[in-house]
Amino acid sequence: MPIIDDILAGTSGYLEGRAIADIRSLRNIEMQRMQMEFDAMTDEQKERVRKAAIERRYRKDANARTARTVVSYFALAFLFLMICAAIGAAFGGERPLYDRDGHYAGSVFDYGKTQTYTDRNGQFNGSAINNGNGTTSFFNRNGQFSGSAGSSIDRAFNFNKR
Repeated sequence: MPIIDDILAGTSGYLEGRAIADIRSLRNIEMQRMQMEFDAMTDEQKERVRKAAIERRYRKDANARTARTVVSYFALAFLFLMICAAIGAAFGGERPLYDRDGHYAGSVFDYGKTQTYTDRNGQFNGSAINNGNGTTSFFNRNGQFSGSAGSSIDRAFNFNKR
């Protein structure tokens, strides 16, 4: 049925074009009607309409300025938060580890509740996770659980923390 599809496609395009033209015509008719009403007004009424239009334009401009100001404040706040996050990451990042002879032995990368450890070649060596309840869980280089630290007394007195 390609012929019917082509006919319908052409019809819908034609109708869409007519709808746009009809809307433009209605808008033009409405503007002509408003112009005729304005022309029929007295000079005092025309002056009041002009002042109202100027006030409306000023309010619209003021609202636009307010919106731009609010958006710029949000942009500044976002930029400030990004800078704070970058500074926090810079201070909380890599911390070198040294053995008792003063030789570099690896690094600790601190991410808040999680720390990862690397050896002197930069290879991942393990991680530690602060569980927030008085215990810390340790994982080896394969990601398998290798132990924990923290006593049952610590867990007992921190039972509300989760």
